Amino acid sequence: MKIALISSDRGPCPPVKGGAIQLLISRVAPILAKEHEVTVYSITDPALKDKETVKGVKYIRYPTETFFDEVSSHISRKSYDIIQTFNRPGWITKLRKISPQSKFVLSLHNLLNDSEKHGSFSLRDADQIMTVSQFVAKETIKDYPAAKGKIQPIYTGVDLQEYAPVWSEKGKQWRRQIRKEYGIKAKDPLILFVSRLVPYKGCHHLVHAMRKIVQHVPRATLLVVGSKWYADDKKDKYWNYLQKRAKPLKKRIVFTSYVPVDDIPRYFAAADLFICASQWKEPLARVHYEAMAAGLPIITTKRGGNGEVVHEGKTGYIIKDYKNPKVYAKHAIRLIKQPLRARLMGRLNRKLAAETYHFDRVSQDWLKLYHSLI
Repeated sequence: MKIALISSDRGPCPPVKGGAIQLLISRVAPILAKEHEVTVYSITDPALKDKETVKGVKYIRYPTETFFDEVSSHISRKSYDIIQTFNRPGWITKLRKISPQSKFVLSLHNLLNDSEKHGSFSLRDADQIMTVSQFVAKETIKDYPAAKGKIQPIYTGVDLQEYAPVWSEKGKQWRRQIRKEYGIKAKDPLILFVSRLVPYKGCHHLVHAMRKIVQHVPRATLLVVGSKWYADDKKDKYWNYLQKRAKPLKKRIVFTSYVPVDDIPRYFAAADLFICASQWKEPLARVHYEAMAAGLPIITTKRGGNGEVVHEGKTGYIIKDYKNPKVYAKHAIRLIKQPLRARLMGRLNRKLAAETYHFDRVSQDWLKLYHSLI
């Protein structure tokens, strides 16, 4: 098959500046390319060539300002069997006119915004819609009932080779490196938060929760990994707010600022538990898969699709009262004071990642979908 993957225009692919969609494409495309002809369209970046072939995948990159027009022009001269767009339903109707012989797959990693809901013709023109969670599928069908017959949730995952379980030798080595770098003692219980620092990701609730956590576990530390935007260390009002609230706890809350995608696995290996504090209806944050691959227990919120990959009481805890710092503190304290339970949860999470939530399975699911269309 000849397959075109059109990345979102919010970041370059591979994800030299971060981005879950760009990471997904860059990991799945080489697997597809082992047996098929795969072209990835992406926006340009100074760190990447405009055209190159890597691991059998042909990358073609255009400037953000002219991206879709140039992609359309290039596709008009090609003959793809499958064209898959990511988070851009509005592109499909235009592309179908250019390449009527192709089958079109829309990959939704977010809910439709208001303008996209009104443009339901774009969903009509997709031959198949895949979503990152059951939640996104259900919400999409609610807004566009006709999608019901051609929508399929396909969970994403991780490259297991990139993540070292906390109990492995590499995991222990990474643990020592990260803790030394940030002045965290070897035996200090470490809570990890990885996300962009914006209010709807909920970091402030964890900062507030640390007040109660350190009352019960004085050496507990919160490691906050992230910045306001991908590859952007600019400080804003929210950053200043977090710093002000964290100041009384001194060394118990550590901020790293932006961390490149390739370095993220080391931070997971340094932790004892992971918390996702999302306040918005998150489609399903990929950090859950990363925590699984590292063998960590997970505390997440019952918002959007996040809870779909966490088994309550077995691999972690799902918080319904997601605005209450005391609830985060209660579950974190429980896991810190019950290390055997935490380790068993982490082991099961790694097992789930190895069995289900990995890119080899994702690529096979995509291929099954493609074959069903051709």
